[in-house]
Amino acid sequence: MKKKKYFIATGVIVIIFIIASLLLGGQTDQPETSKVRLGSIKKTVEETGTVFSKRVNTFYSDMSQRVETLNVSVGDRVKKGDIILVYENNYDLEIERANKQIEAITASYNESVKGADFQEISNLKLNISTIETNLNFARSNLEKIKTLYENNAVSQVEYDEAKNNVTILENQLQEANNNYSKIIQGVSANVKKEYEAQIDEVMIQIKILEKNMEQASIKAEFDGVITELNVHQGSMTQAGVPTVEIQDDKNLGIYVEVLVEDAIEVTKGMAFNILDDEVIKELQVSRVYPKAQAKISDLGVEQKRVRIEADLDDADYKLGSEVDVEIVLKEKNNVLLVDKDAVYEKDNIKYVTVLSGKNEIETEITTGIEDDKYVEVLSGLSENDTVLIK
Repeated sequence: MKKKKYFIATGVIVIIFIIASLLLGGQTDQPETSKVRLGSIKKTVEETGTVFSKRVNTFYSDMSQRVETLNVSVGDRVKKGDIILVYENNYDLEIERANKQIEAITASYNESVKGADFQEISNLKLNISTIETNLNFARSNLEKIKTLYENNAVSQVEYDEAKNNVTILENQLQEANNNYSKIIQGVSANVKKEYEAQIDEVMIQIKILEKNMEQASIKAEFDGVITELNVHQGSMTQAGVPTVEIQDDKNLGIYVEVLVEDAIEVTKGMAFNILDDEVIKELQVSRVYPKAQAKISDLGVEQKRVRIEADLDDADYKLGSEVDVEIVLKEKNNVLLVDKDAVYEKDNIKYVTVLSGKNEIETEITTGIEDDKYVEVLSGLSENDTVLIK
């Protein structure tokens, strides 16, 4: 009896196995397909962008100089006109000596020309010289501000302030010259010429000393933050090495460096978006650099890349921080789209396989732009066509 049961159980297992094999053998793998549909597509370049300041001042020393006074540390905020550091110098003593020379010339003049108030004449000459110096500086500063303004690096208020400063100094100079002309009337021309020449010579010396004194200190040219400092009080500077760097961390931009073949398609005004899985901030391309630079990739390959910039309209980002960026080269809406994996190429012609019932039809198509998922179809397919995914 036991032996008979064994054969019956074995027979049942065999039958089950045969049935399962028949069922499984009757199944066929279903091909993966997708539908041609209407939608939106955009061609983009994606790179890592770096936040930078659009206003940077880097100061160098053209010789080795001792730092007499240092007023800042890295990270300190400074205001326009703040003195960052002062180099060791004795220009103040030399200016004082020059002023003493003017006093001696004045005394000599008063002795030679009785009744003439040469002290007042001398003061007026000094005043005119000072105004001329300030006016020259203001005009030079206006040219700088104008360039920055045209590049959207300074505000309209700063530009207007620089123009107004030039106008004020021009008026002051006109008034000082008028006053000088009035007071010298009646003074001997020969005497006046002789002593004025001496005064002029000393004033030229004073201008040179004042310029040297100006260069003996570093002042902030705008509100910002100290981002680099390579000296300390009492140390010597090194020629060619940056001494101080100031950046305006409220006037920011983002730059990316893209391959030349992609940069050719980039133009000012294109969408420049900051990404974090999706677009979190929409900007526009503000500058495309005209010259490519050689860069070494992470894999050690030399590539030609072009710098692209966008203005950042807020200061919520840190200097030097990195963000994901996309530049939208082209974007189309309501166009036919096919799954990218459905498209293949033979002899430089693109095809898809269209499923019509049980038939597979190889169909030539013309394509437009593409992204990482879809390809725009210009001809060869219709909406809701079913295509085979290869």
